[in-house]
Amino acid sequence: MWKQFKIVSLSWLCAFALLALAPVVPPLDAVDTRPTLDPAITVELQQRREWIFAEPAPTVTFDNTFSGARLNACTQVGPHDYKILITPENQPINPSPWYAFRVQAAAPTQITLRLVIAMSKSNLRPQHPQVSNDGVHWSRARNEDYAGDKGASECVLKLTVNASPTWVASHQMVGIEQLRAWTDAMALKPCVTQSVIGYSTAGRALTMLQVNCSAPPNYVMVIGRQHPPEVAGSLGLMAFMQQMLGDSDVAKKFRAAFRVAVVPLVNPDGVHEGQWRSTLGAVDNNRDWHDFSQPESRAVRDAILQIAKQPNARIFLLLDFHATNKDIFYLPPDDALTFPPHFAGRWVQAMQQRFPEHPLDFTGSHNVDQCTFKRWAYETTGAPGITYEIGGETPNEWIEKIASAAADEAMTLLLESADAPRSDGPFPSVKKVDAAIKVKPQSQQSR
Repeated sequence: MWKQFKIVSLSWLCAFALLALAPVVPPLDAVDTRPTLDPAITVELQQRREWIFAEPAPTVTFDNTFSGARLNACTQVGPHDYKILITPENQPINPSPWYAFRVQAAAPTQITLRLVIAMSKSNLRPQHPQVSNDGVHWSRARNEDYAGDKGASECVLKLTVNASPTWVASHQMVGIEQLRAWTDAMALKPCVTQSVIGYSTAGRALTMLQVNCSAPPNYVMVIGRQHPPEVAGSLGLMAFMQQMLGDSDVAKKFRAAFRVAVVPLVNPDGVHEGQWRSTLGAVDNNRDWHDFSQPESRAVRDAILQIAKQPNARIFLLLDFHATNKDIFYLPPDDALTFPPHFAGRWVQAMQQRFPEHPLDFTGSHNVDQCTFKRWAYETTGAPGITYEIGGETPNEWIEKIASAAADEAMTLLLESADAPRSDGPFPSVKKVDAAIKVKPQSQQSR
């Protein structure tokens, strides 16, 4: 069903003037200086370069010299026939490939691209390629131009290219510059402040937005983009926050009673380098919520704990936006005692009632023994930690619709508990849970 939809421009996001003015896919050096010779960088960085093929005419050029690109090698295997090699930054790794590159020709010509995904696992989850003429407006490659079985490590894409670049990517691109522009636009609102809570391995700022600092210290925490390719999660996060900052009656009542803290980009290095999963330290951020070996997870943890230490502060919800092959909510364990009580189940049920034609998938048993943000969130605060996964091929219009409804229903339920007394338990502590569950090394944790 989704295959009949086009990936369209983010019209709702374009309301922000800063985003409209921002470079779409900036050159490599327009975003950040690329780190070199840093011992903390243990992933294999791709070589940024151009590949120029002059024979036969016209000359065809490929490049990965923009933020978010990933193209590891390109070779000519026939007249205007090219092999595109995509490899992950480290292995083992989640089988969700990311690639993004540009191609152009000195004169209009049709070319054939043979995309090869090189990794040890065979259960790949590649998406139908997206193409763009400007890096903003994306559409699925035409079915007649694409050949590849779902999950296959090789596929073929035919393109007609000319002197203007054509972008090709595994998903539409929403990268560092776009997220920075959105964050800066949000910070212009009178009830929003922006601060830097830490820095990534490569020294990129980790930014937090705080909404309604004059409201009672009832908090909702929202984070996103722990995993670089999960663009749909960013779209959902932005739509969710748009609704919370909107003019509806429930949003106004919510902002009078709650504060919201948002970290929209937890892994900027991974996004910049076009990585599949990891930080520059070769660690999956969403498996680092026990060891805290990475500066990104430490910075977010410390910011949340600092908020929790404020006088009379109460955290009601911690929400982590991701993307996968379908829309699904990963909830606290079914027997979890949370504050607010039974929030997760009631929230999903309320959304399902709004969209009876679109069954919502959810589970309370996903990765309960692994070091994820949602597990740490619940064990540390007693509030529901929830992972909101959005399908990578879910249309933008539907992402906005569901995420906006999710915000409405969350605000409605949270308002019911705003003045409720909260006991100090019985909630698990990190130490107690660590003693009961043997934490697996990252290399052994399920992806």
